[in-house]
Amino acid sequence: MPLPQVDLPLFEIEIPPTKQKVNFRPFLVKEEKILILASESGDVNDMMRATQQVVSNCSMGEVDATKLPLFALQKVFMDLRSASISNIIDLNLVCGHCSSTHQHELDLQQLEIKYNKEHKNPVDLGGIMIELDYPSADILAQMFNSETIEDLYVTASHCIKVIYDGDEIINSDEVTLDEKLEWIEGLTTQQFLPIREFLETMPILEHTIEFTCNECEKENYMTMNGYSNFFV
Repeated sequence: MPLPQVDLPLFEIEIPPTKQKVNFRPFLVKEEKILILASESGDVNDMMRATQQVVSNCSMGEVDATKLPLFALQKVFMDLRSASISNIIDLNLVCGHCSSTHQHELDLQQLEIKYNKEHKNPVDLGGIMIELDYPSADILAQMFNSETIEDLYVTASHCIKVIYDGDEIINSDEVTLDEKLEWIEGLTTQQFLPIREFLETMPILEHTIEFTCNECEKENYMTMNGYSNFFV
């Protein structure tokens, strides 16, 4: 005799930056297991892959989380966690002056995507306009973990969406990644600067916590924008 199926509630989450609204189900035990195992590993890449898997699973296949930019993946995950478990996370904060530990309740609803007013898209390379996509979390992680400048150019190549050269329009799917990389490497440093600034001023999800140490009574400011403090 088959076991009965449990009905699951659905809730709507907005996907930045497109603002598409998608129905999600809550975390199940199997998703919590994925998150716990990734958290126990302590590896940021494991946490990112677990986040992608959970977001894709809970969207019931409507969202391919491997294609979401980092800030969008993090925001969707925070909204999903809030609806599935709780919007409150208990944190242990360490004073930067005396190293004493302080308990703090963080409301995930306070986390917001910060948009830089200097951010531009499309960008002007001196007569040629480039419309860019945000890199996925995977591509961005490769750039952050790289010890060479090469991955910056590879990331920029992945971001090219459309090139406008006068009346000519070249879409990204008309050229290979290698061709785009070769084109990027043929730019001068000054021509590449607007693309670099696009990457440096991308939206980010972060939150600043301010607290006064109970031991030394000094002020502390902690900016959080990663996975490790928000994960489970």
